[in-house]
Amino acid sequence: MTPHDTHATERTLGRLLSVGTQLSTIVLAIGLVLALLRAGPTASWLLHAGLVVLIATPVLRVAVSILTFAAQREWRFVIFTTIVLLLLITGIVLAVGA
Repeated sequence: MTPHDTHATERTLGRLLSVGTQLSTIVLAIGLVLALLRAGPTASWLLHAGLVVLIATPVLRVAVSILTFAAQREWRFVIFTTIVLLLLITGIVLAVGA
């Protein structure tokens, strides 16, 4: 991987994390305001959606990393990152099922 590839990957992943965090913050803030105004199911739905986006952001980052490493033919990193993704998904599934 060249320094240019590394920089481009870091920029892409940073942008992804930033957008995901900003989106979840906006959705959570709107949901909180509506909850304070007693807006009912809409507020609850937005709060849940904001949390889902917040949790999904790092998972999506790992998935994008796998694709990026595969495109760069960095197979060792593809394997390690895939293991991380599987652990994240397992943790989420176990937490939801509990």
